[in-house]
Amino acid sequence: MSAPELAPLAEFVAGYTVDPEDAALASRLRSTVLDWGSAALAGTGHPLFSAYQSAFLSPAEQGPLRVIGTPGRHPLMAGAMTNAALSHLWEVDDAHRDATNHPGITVLPAVMALAEVHRLDPATVCAAIVAGYEAVIRVSAHLGAAHYAINHSTATAGSFGAAAAAARALGFTPEQTLSAFGHAGTQAAGLWALLDDNCTDSKAFHAAIAVRNGLQAAQLVQSGLPGAPRILEGPRGMRASWHLADTDPAWLTPNGTPLIHTVTIKGWPVCGQMHSALDCAADLAKRFPKDAAATGPVTVRLPDSALAIAGRTAPTTVAEAKFSTSFCIAATLCGKPPSLAGLTEALLADPEIHRRAEDVTLVADAAMTARFPKERPAEVCLETPSGPQSVSRSFRRGDPEAPWTDEAMTERTRDVLALTSWETRPEVLIDWADALAAQAPDWTADSLHDALPAAR
Repeated sequence: MSAPELAPLAEFVAGYTVDPEDAALASRLRSTVLDWGSAALAGTGHPLFSAYQSAFLSPAEQGPLRVIGTPGRHPLMAGAMTNAALSHLWEVDDAHRDATNHPGITVLPAVMALAEVHRLDPATVCAAIVAGYEAVIRVSAHLGAAHYAINHSTATAGSFGAAAAAARALGFTPEQTLSAFGHAGTQAAGLWALLDDNCTDSKAFHAAIAVRNGLQAAQLVQSGLPGAPRILEGPRGMRASWHLADTDPAWLTPNGTPLIHTVTIKGWPVCGQMHSALDCAADLAKRFPKDAAATGPVTVRLPDSALAIAGRTAPTTVAEAKFSTSFCIAATLCGKPPSLAGLTEALLADPEIHRRAEDVTLVADAAMTARFPKERPAEVCLETPSGPQSVSRSFRRGDPEAPWTDEAMTERTRDVLALTSWETRPEVLIDWADALAAQAPDWTADSLHDALPAAR
């Protein structure tokens, strides 16, 4: 019998170590940790903060883990789930183009929970982060577009990312890691039905699902319980269950530069499917401010997946607005873009934006659909008195083709933290990320919480 398809990935995860002299990886880890940390801390300012707290945490249950914006200590699983959900509330967390998911919110909460509980050293934490990203990206890209059309890959493939991160953090062997993948796969779930039924407030639960599944998978392995090694390709495995016939096996074999380098760190706090279009609209608004805000047809060409996920019209909540390309394009053209700290209830209530949104027509472009997800193409065409003006893009600001500099990431961190009205200490978060990236021996996971002193 041939080796399980996930065996090469399990080998990579179990054996991965970070080269302390790799400056490019250190910079990427810094950006990755700043992205997740700022998103998690900013979650305290989201209207759904209390709802997710009460959903996962019980005052009667105590444990070893601190939770963002919450006093006391809490059980490992519940605490990690809460931290995962909080970091997805504002939709400012990272994303991956080929994998069409959010890797950071499935990997970082699992790693940091185990790092805090077990006092893991920074070298192990860094290795676990990279290993987790490798797993979630590869499994998600392997499952492909047919899977993503119905299933939220952040939840399904994210279970593998969290399991991989936990396995590397806990020092699992390749065989144990493969078993953890089996446990993760049998739990993997997360459906886009929440968009169809106007339940976008529940989307952050998908991040929590993935983290719970990954940590639970690791605990099952630690208890000596075997997970199915052929969870993907088995006759009653995941691909058979989801009726996936067109999957690319090459994605399952790690090679070359770690895939954490290929992640996009967002420039907009909305669904990543519309980011290229928003970049185009921002360019038009800068070049033609009066015409951009005036009445007149606006045509937005996108891959059909963007319309399927982010094609909502007439949003009535901020959560719905994050999936409304027409609304966000209109806001940007009106000079009121849904920036990292700007997508608010006030923006949602702005009558000028809703009027302009009526002028926006979304078109599924077949050529762009063929380029997705390798690219994230978009074109915005604005009718002006002097004729049509258009801007097109193949990639988004923050894509690996145009990454943030260290200085820009520092400023972005401050912008994201402005999403919460709680007192924050950006410099504490920045120093925390710098120390981890440098593998400083005195780094500790729970010092992240010092960036939010109100939680004490």
